[in-house]
Amino acid sequence: MSQDQIYRYKKSFRLQFQDDESEALYREMHEKSGRSSSVLAFAALFVLCLSYAYLEYRAFGYEVAIPMYGYLFAAVLALANLLLSRFSAELHYLNLRLISNGIIAMGVVVAAVFLQKYSPYHALEFVLLVVWFGSLKSIRMVATFGIYLLFAIAFVGTMYMTEISEFVMSLVSVLLGAAVFLGAYIGYLIERGRRMLFLQSETNISMTNRQEMWAFTLIDLDLALSGILDFKEVIALLKKHLEPVINFESYILTSLEGQGPKPVADKIEGELFEDDDRTLWSEDLLGKLTQTRQATISAEHELVKGFLGIKKQRFTSYRLDVPVFNDSRLLGVISLRRSSDPFDDLDMIASVSIASQAMLIFKRSARSSAIVLDQSVPDPVIRPKQPDATSTQTRTSTTAALSDTRDIEVTDQSISDSSFDPDGTLVPQAVVQKIKQDEESAKKTITLMSRENADKIAADRYRTAAVEGEPLSVLIIEVDGLSKLREQDGDQVAYKVFAAIVKYIFSKIDKEKEILGRYGQNGLSVLMPKIDMNAAEKFAEMIRHFVDNARYKTAYGEKSATLSIGVAAITDDTGDYGSMVKRADMALFVAKKNGRNCVKVRL
Repeated sequence: MSQDQIYRYKKSFRLQFQDDESEALYREMHEKSGRSSSVLAFAALFVLCLSYAYLEYRAFGYEVAIPMYGYLFAAVLALANLLLSRFSAELHYLNLRLISNGIIAMGVVVAAVFLQKYSPYHALEFVLLVVWFGSLKSIRMVATFGIYLLFAIAFVGTMYMTEISEFVMSLVSVLLGAAVFLGAYIGYLIERGRRMLFLQSETNISMTNRQEMWAFTLIDLDLALSGILDFKEVIALLKKHLEPVINFESYILTSLEGQGPKPVADKIEGELFEDDDRTLWSEDLLGKLTQTRQATISAEHELVKGFLGIKKQRFTSYRLDVPVFNDSRLLGVISLRRSSDPFDDLDMIASVSIASQAMLIFKRSARSSAIVLDQSVPDPVIRPKQPDATSTQTRTSTTAALSDTRDIEVTDQSISDSSFDPDGTLVPQAVVQKIKQDEESAKKTITLMSRENADKIAADRYRTAAVEGEPLSVLIIEVDGLSKLREQDGDQVAYKVFAAIVKYIFSKIDKEKEILGRYGQNGLSVLMPKIDMNAAEKFAEMIRHFVDNARYKTAYGEKSATLSIGVAAITDDTGDYGSMVKRADMALFVAKKNGRNCVKVRL
């Protein structure tokens, strides 16, 4: 549902929704809430009938006792219906019980007029019952209007039979007619108000669900697009990720590179685009997309011949054009169409957000494929200027690629052979010997698997655990603030902090069973076979606590970091390894939304 549907309903005078699906949802909702509303309705009728019986007793005693007993019967029946609605699990013909109980009460009023002749309080009793009927929540307003209109006619006819004066009968007829139509109008307004609240509530729920799907879609993009280097493949996959967030019937996409001012569609799907014989993207539209960098909304029409051959416009569909940018270049356009509701602001914002996130992943993959990893974490190298001069320290630069597309080796320290003269002409022989000894002691390295390699092994371990019915857990870990550290102090400092955290985690896992892999630019994953969710959560909290209190010495002083961790485990409903990782990723998303430096579990 959308705000446009609320706007259209406000402008119309119809009581029912034009959309059959919305009408069905509304009726289903009122059937579910019928028990609580029926309890109040029967309680009100019980009080009214009991009051009417008391008035009859005070006015006539036992002389004309039939109306009094009739009201008592209606009150007892209302009480029984109240108890049935309150304590029974089923509604048991709720509408029929409400209508029959109200008809009995109105019938007693008409009988009282016939037996006792007309008194002013009879009209008051009838008007209160009209108000009661009009306020019923589960019965359609048209049905209630018909009932009390019929009894109003019976009321006036009974007065005529008892030879009431024409003036009084005319006055009462006008009063009852006004009460009937006023009751109908009030019932109409109440019903419209209930329906407006329903539309607003459903729209808010729909908006919340779409926003949640939008957030999850941004997470899924990283899983689906990482490592893809073909732009056309990326833009084609965008369609699948737009579907959960934006409702559309047809789509068309194109990559603009090399196509000139009149691009041709790369792919068309859906009937709403099949008959287009004109330029799908005009120069004005492409110019607007380039300047605003925002999605555009439009309504499509076609010219048809009307009465006497006069041409007129006929609406065909609503359209949403989404630009796909790489930095400042417009590389592609995705156009969506639907014939039901116009696209709204959330559709515009979410579509551009998803397209932008996809291009960031595409750029990262392209950049990572061209980076050569430096597997060392260099320490200062001593180069004396004079034989007796004091040694100085120089800082060497390091390109630390924190992409997850390749394996990376983390070393305690390593010095390349080019840093000193093998003949010892630049550095004293004792220093050269010391460097060689240190180099030998630094041969041990920790291999942090690439995302692809870790996933291959983990998927196999998952299948084994599923077949054998053993527990299996996964941790998705992100180092908070690593990107900021890289921007402020450089790649070398960020890499050294990341490497220190990896070494600590590596020292705590079971090297023979558990798998340590890359995950995203600033994170890693830990697969833990034969470990249930509770134990995995405790392990995650232990490493989070350690890192939170640790300090790391770098060339720019001591640095600190924190961890945000998402945890998930294999379950009967998990499906496969990918879905388990997705749940852990969602838990990580929640951890970051809750201020970072915490552990969250996704069941």
